[in-house]
Amino acid sequence: MFRIIVMVLLLVGLNRVDSNAQMWFLGQKGRKKSPFPVFKKHTSVSFGAGSSHYIGDLVPVAGLFSVAAQTTRWNVGVNFTRHLSPNFSANLGLNYIRIAGDDSYFSPVGDWDANFLRNLHFRNDIKELSLVGMYEIGGNPENNLKRNAVSPYVYLGVTGFLHSPDARKQAGVDGSGNPVQSPWLSESNASLLDYKNEGVDYSLMGISIPFGVGFRYKITSSMDVGFDFGYRIALTDYLDDVTDIRSSVVPLSIAGSMLYTDRSGEPFAANTLVNRIPVPSTVSAPKISTGPDQYFTTQIRLIYHLRNKIDCPPLPIQ
Repeated sequence: MFRIIVMVLLLVGLNRVDSNAQMWFLGQKGRKKSPFPVFKKHTSVSFGAGSSHYIGDLVPVAGLFSVAAQTTRWNVGVNFTRHLSPNFSANLGLNYIRIAGDDSYFSPVGDWDANFLRNLHFRNDIKELSLVGMYEIGGNPENNLKRNAVSPYVYLGVTGFLHSPDARKQAGVDGSGNPVQSPWLSESNASLLDYKNEGVDYSLMGISIPFGVGFRYKITSSMDVGFDFGYRIALTDYLDDVTDIRSSVVPLSIAGSMLYTDRSGEPFAANTLVNRIPVPSTVSAPKISTGPDQYFTTQIRLIYHLRNKIDCPPLPIQ
C-alpha cells in the first residue's frame, strides 16, 4: 500500500514538472530563446498649446531678446503619433500658430532707432500640416503600459503651411487728438499681398523644415503630459511681407501701396498707438535679417495612448 502511494505521488509530481516546463517554454521551438518580447506598435493622440516667436526682418536675431516679451504670441495643435519601435515614431501634426513683429517695440534712440523710424508691423496666422520622424532617446519597453516614466525625444521633418501677413490701416485721431486704432486689413477681406509692397506676388502657401526636442512624463497608465520645443525654417522670406529696406523699394502702381511700404511719416504707430510726434529722424539703415524667415514654438501637451488589443503568444508546437 505504501509503495502504491509513493508511485502515485511521483507520477503527480512528474506531471506538474512537465506542465510547468510547457508553460515555461510556451511558444518556443526546441527550447530556443523566445522571440518575445516583441515591441507592440500603438498610437497616441495629443492636444497642446503654448507660445510662438518670430525671427525675421522686423525682429532680427540681434534684437530678439530686447522685444521678446512684446512679440510673443500663441499656438494650439493636435498630434497623432504612431510608435513603430522602441526608438522610432512617426508624427502627423496640425497646428495653428500666430506670429507678429512691430518696429515700435524698439526704442526710438540707440542701436534700433532706424527700425523704430521705419514703423512697419505685421501679424500672420500660420496653419501647418507637418510630418516628422521622432527618435526616442531612452527607448521604450515592448508594452505600452510599461513605458518609461520619462521619455525624451528629438525630431526632424517637413511642414506644409498656409499663411497671410496682415497689418493695420493708419491710426485715426478722435476729437481730442487721441489716436484711435484702425482695423486689420483682414477684417475687410484684404491682405498685405494685395498691395505688392515690394513688387512681388509671393505665394501664400509654403514649406518649412521643423526640428526640435521634447519629453513625455507618464502620469497614468494611458496618459502623459509633455513639453515640446520646435523650430521652423520657412522656405520663404515673406511671412512678414518684408525682405529688405522698404525705402529703397518702388512698389507697383496699386492704389494705397505706399501706405504699407513707407510708414515712417505716420504720427502714431498703427498697431501699438505709440506717439511718434515729433517723428524721429535718422541717417542709419534699419537692421534686417538675412535668409528666410523663421519661427519657433513651445507647447505643453496632454497625451493619450490608445491601447492595443491583447496579444496572446502562439500555442506550443508538439
